[in-house]
Amino acid sequence: MVQYRPGGSRDDGADAYDYDDPRRYTSRQRGRQGRPESRNGGAVVSRRSRLGDALRDIGRGEGRRPQGQAASQRPYYPQQQSFGQQGYPQQYGYPEQPAYQGEPRRRPHRARNVLLTVLAVIVGLYLLICVPIDRSIAFSDDVATSLSSELSMHVPLTPYYVLALGSDAREGDTVSRTDTMILCRIDPLAAKVTMVSIPRDTMVQIDGHGTQKINAAYAFGGEAAAVKAVKSLTGVGVSHVALVHFDGIEALVNALGGVTVDVPVDVNDPGYTGLVLPAGTHEMDGHTAMLFSRVRHGFANGDYQRQEDQRILISAIMKKALSNPLSLPSVGKAMGGLLSTTMRCYNIIPLLTRFAIGGPTIYSASIPSSPQTIGGVSYVVADEQATATMMQVVNQGGDPSTVANGVQ
Repeated sequence: MVQYRPGGSRDDGADAYDYDDPRRYTSRQRGRQGRPESRNGGAVVSRRSRLGDALRDIGRGEGRRPQGQAASQRPYYPQQQSFGQQGYPQQYGYPEQPAYQGEPRRRPHRARNVLLTVLAVIVGLYLLICVPIDRSIAFSDDVATSLSSELSMHVPLTPYYVLALGSDAREGDTVSRTDTMILCRIDPLAAKVTMVSIPRDTMVQIDGHGTQKINAAYAFGGEAAAVKAVKSLTGVGVSHVALVHFDGIEALVNALGGVTVDVPVDVNDPGYTGLVLPAGTHEMDGHTAMLFSRVRHGFANGDYQRQEDQRILISAIMKKALSNPLSLPSVGKAMGGLLSTTMRCYNIIPLLTRFAIGGPTIYSASIPSSPQTIGGVSYVVADEQATATMMQVVNQGGDPSTVANGVQ
């Protein structure tokens, strides 16, 4: 080994030294303390040590040290242990590695946990409350199968049509007709409901049965035939069907604690329903509301007035249900005896929630038509052109009563 001579000259061979000699670190440390040991005033530092400094600077993100900057001017790093990087002693000027602190502590996912809890509660409530309701209001399998070929799919949150059918069946009846037919356009985002009544005596053509009143379609082919007849008359697709048993209205209104109804004209029907009411605002219990929905005698407009009264009652029930969300579970149970439908709670609840937030806009009218006697049979004949114009307004979200309403 060549003897280490930091103070010698590089011109003579005597000052050559071994770069692996550990004593050069002592010489370098003296240079940092302001005690030069070479002729140029700095410490004698090996090429290998300078390369090590550069690599460590790059590792710390400092890049290349500017010309003339001493290693002692590098940022200070806290020293946590007795030996620095590469295992060199601290006395040789190498910054020590920080002590291992372990994996960083993760913050708890509170938002995720809250969301999962809410979802679990919603699923639990649906299983507890909604699933039994869905079962009670569902059509039988054979009816659902027959309807599948007549109903139209719709994009969620876009407007769609629901056909509400009111059965006039009495206890023990095996065949019945639809006493009421209301085509409803539902616009979830705009919170808008448009009801278009179709007179039960409207003249239509039914496959295999020729000219008939539209309420006979249900007797011949059930809900699917009624949907087909309404589609042919109005020119719109139907996405859902609700068969309403008007006797069930009594239980529904009682579940709501009664409803407030604005009766438009005097009701005087002692011979049939026995209901007598002056025009004005009335608080109705379930029995009175059921009778009010059936009255069609003693009116100047006959069945057209009954159609209007039914739409008024439906609007009153909707407003009362939305004004008291706590009553919805009892209302849901009452619906089991009131209707059968292709809709489910996951269709109905978001719709009711949207209506409760903004308050629904409700439009209503009857299709433009007139009563006529043809072949000795009393019919209601729809004005095809006016009906097409009305449905165009309905499709655009407008008020159908601005076009026509009932008798032409």
